[in-house]
Amino acid sequence: MTAAGRGAYLDFNGSTPVDPQVRAAFLRALDGALGNASAAHADGLAARAAIDAARRSIAHGLGADEGEIWFTSGGTESNNWAVLESVAAQPGPAHLVVSSIEHKSVLQSARRAQERGAAVTFLDPRPDGRVDLADLERALRPNTRLVALMLANNETGLLQPVAEAAALCRSRGVRLLCDAVAAIGKIPVDVRTLGCDFLSISAHKLYAPKGVGVLYIRAGVHLPPLILGCGQQCGMRGGTENTAGVVALGVAFERLAQGAFDPARTARRCAWLWDAIREICPSACLNGAGARLPNTLSVAFPGYDATALQAALAERGVSVSAGAAASNGALSHVLSAMRAPEELARGTLRFSLGAGLEDADLELAVRVLADCLRRSTTRAPAPVAVP
Repeated sequence: MTAAGRGAYLDFNGSTPVDPQVRAAFLRALDGALGNASAAHADGLAARAAIDAARRSIAHGLGADEGEIWFTSGGTESNNWAVLESVAAQPGPAHLVVSSIEHKSVLQSARRAQERGAAVTFLDPRPDGRVDLADLERALRPNTRLVALMLANNETGLLQPVAEAAALCRSRGVRLLCDAVAAIGKIPVDVRTLGCDFLSISAHKLYAPKGVGVLYIRAGVHLPPLILGCGQQCGMRGGTENTAGVVALGVAFERLAQGAFDPARTARRCAWLWDAIREICPSACLNGAGARLPNTLSVAFPGYDATALQAALAERGVSVSAGAAASNGALSHVLSAMRAPEELARGTLRFSLGAGLEDADLELAVRVLADCLRRSTTRAPAPVAVP
């Protein structure tokens, strides 16, 4: 059994189980940090100290300064904040460049900005799944305010050229948002190396509880607040801080620095799983090409319906995603942007691994998958070449 406690859980890109030490810190903070962190009494000051300590750990883990870390409710809020308020930060007509494989929290924010009068260029990747820097350069305009380019795609796991894009943007005076939600804990994430102006992460993708996120805002970059209230976080984000959640995320970063989540071991298991999938279904193929997250397999099963496969696997206790975790069976906007053939897009399952998985979990998943493929009313045709 996995740490999630329900059969074979292979959806770590959707959400990770909570690390035991992170859980213990969360519960201690629930019981011990009772005060409102904005209050000047002893319990409030204790909560403030706990938040500040967590901020130091997170800043260190991201290569940032403490004053560049702002707490939110999660990656969705962080992305909304960076996109929408980048438009509002300056007067006059605004232009945004957004890769069309971004998380929907970025895409929907860009569409909202478009409804409010901003011009938006949605930039498709190459068929291999990576955004072309030459395409990005051509898309920039004199009034471009923001480029949004994620570090790793949450569906395919494919890595994007963020550092190179950030250097291009910096030379043009354009801000860059890097959504690192899918990447954190799986590959190194350092804001100085990336050169981004904004970076978003979410706690529940790093073995911490849901409901907390971070937006890194590079020092010297002006970004108005998205959520208004009583002036918390130096007026940058209204609302009483989630002290226990912030503390838990701080401990998760400490655990990450200690090597607790062992991405190398996960990578070996991911390679084993891909070999096993190809053995039971020779026509299976990976979506995209090139460097990707070491824990993620976006696998197309030609001739099969991924939603039906996902349901059949779920009945047997194996948790995977058809596209992203919240796709609800819709055709993946990521695979559509990559111009993947519809047969491959409709037959794609995402397997994402993480800490706590055992060999028995993967062996169970492969046995169940093989049986589900045999029982399916459709059959895979001859192997299909990756586009």
